[in-house]
Amino acid sequence: MQRWLFAGLTLFGNIQVNPPYPVSEAPQLPLEVYAEEFAKILGDEPKLVHLAEGFGFTEGPVYVQSEHEGYLLFTDQIRDNIMIMRWHGIEPYGQITPISWSAPAVFRHPSSIADGQTADLQGHLLTAETTGRRVSITNFDGNVKTLVGFYQGKPLNSPNDLVVKSDGTVWFTDPSYGCLQFPQECYLPNNVYRFDPKTGDLRPVIENLKMPNGIAFSPDEKILYVIDSAAIQAPRTYYDKNPHAIYAFDVNSDGATLRGQRVFAVVSPGFPDGMRLDTEGNIYVGALDGIQVFNPAGKLIGKIRMPKETANLTFGGKDNNILFICSSDSVWAIKLNAKGAKPVPVIKRGSSS
Repeated sequence: MQRWLFAGLTLFGNIQVNPPYPVSEAPQLPLEVYAEEFAKILGDEPKLVHLAEGFGFTEGPVYVQSEHEGYLLFTDQIRDNIMIMRWHGIEPYGQITPISWSAPAVFRHPSSIADGQTADLQGHLLTAETTGRRVSITNFDGNVKTLVGFYQGKPLNSPNDLVVKSDGTVWFTDPSYGCLQFPQECYLPNNVYRFDPKTGDLRPVIENLKMPNGIAFSPDEKILYVIDSAAIQAPRTYYDKNPHAIYAFDVNSDGATLRGQRVFAVVSPGFPDGMRLDTEGNIYVGALDGIQVFNPAGKLIGKIRMPKETANLTFGGKDNNILFICSSDSVWAIKLNAKGAKPVPVIKRGSSS
């Protein structure tokens, strides 16, 4: 790795480590490096690329790969859409260029104010629906049906985010944001649930968070990370005494229950939203100032500064090393020297189930 010394500062490529001035007074670099491990992730010449804009508010990115190209799906909550964009890859130049992607198109409308999304082990799209009050599954033929929508005979509050474990179980957060923002009433606590599609069993695994939001497993699935974003209640509110943190839970040997709740990291300014991990266990989380990156010990090692509030992100691309970022009205991408902890789902043309 190239390194220069200038006035007592260490530079990695064109990235300055520990900038000495407040960001508002310094030349605006979109990448802030607080540890050499993050400089290695970024590489010598990182490039943050603006893919598309003009949306209401982007959320829920998920990437799936077919034989020759990939597909990035994300939600636009304001316009009640799920969008899709074809990803052609980074060949032949090894970089993200205008020929890497196609213009976004509407994949589904209305979407019941779709929020977080992921793919199951077969590559089906799973969507947390705010006003639909369910987790839906989209088959390869485009048919949408309910995966889970009720607990003990009562409708879910407003599913927010979800993750699929390697055993096929679906773990999702169910805060009451939908009941604060839309004319619907909540009947259940703000739980985190585990759903087993094989048996239909649905049960809460976390019951004491105020507003459970983003959710993700460590690469070995021994730790579950869950965001509590209770600092924000309704739009344009902020209660700094409420949680704006990532919590960590140990997964018991049964693979279905948790123990050892602890604060992993407090995120500011603002509050954390969605998150993803790389294969080394680093956590990338959407926040008010962009993407904040924490190592497995909970240390903030760097930031990808964004011009607007950033909700969610996902790894993708054929080599699983492109970080796609949903930031307010735009979608961005950056190639990293890191790969997503979850393998990219590969779908085969002609699949129907």
